[in-house]
Amino acid sequence: MKTSTKIWMCLAGLALVALGVLCLLNSDDTILSLAWALGFILLVSGCSNFTNWFVLGRYLPQRHLIMLVAIIEFILGIRLVVNPTGLAVALPFIFAAFVLFESLSLTLEAFDFKRVGFSFWYCLLILGLGGMVFGVYGLFYNPEASATVLSTLVSIGIILDGVGYWIKLAGINRFEKHLKKIGERLQYVEDAEIVE
Repeated sequence: MKTSTKIWMCLAGLALVALGVLCLLNSDDTILSLAWALGFILLVSGCSNFTNWFVLGRYLPQRHLIMLVAIIEFILGIRLVVNPTGLAVALPFIFAAFVLFESLSLTLEAFDFKRVGFSFWYCLLILGLGGMVFGVYGLFYNPEASATVLSTLVSIGIILDGVGYWIKLAGINRFEKHLKKIGERLQYVEDAEIVE
């Protein structure tokens, strides 16, 4: 995988964790600023997922779902950055849907990482399932009753998703090292055959 793709994945994870912490610390701040921040994070995450799909798509069985998630995130991100006031009322639902989509993608990708032998695939699965629980809970919780509680729940889900990006990156690095070792072994066998 290209270094630039890894940097995008790392930045997306960092941005998600930072947004989650920001939401936890400033749950009483205006929904408008959170709408703009979410829009920016959705754009970064959508670009990262699209890059991930473009580079790794042929290796991932759930590649079509990853592309769908990337498109949805990108469209929602543009909408929120351009006009945050229009969607500020629906922000609790948007946050919950974002966490749900990202966590679903993370859960499905965990099984891809299991297939390639990444021993910590279950961490991705746990983070994905945990994020999905928070996302579903956020979608069906009454946001008028307590926006602070919803913001806290969704913030935790966003942080879990950001950590999931870093674990995915570790899995990709490990997979690349494994492929490199296989290539070196094949080269050694070819060199041994030439010598004989």
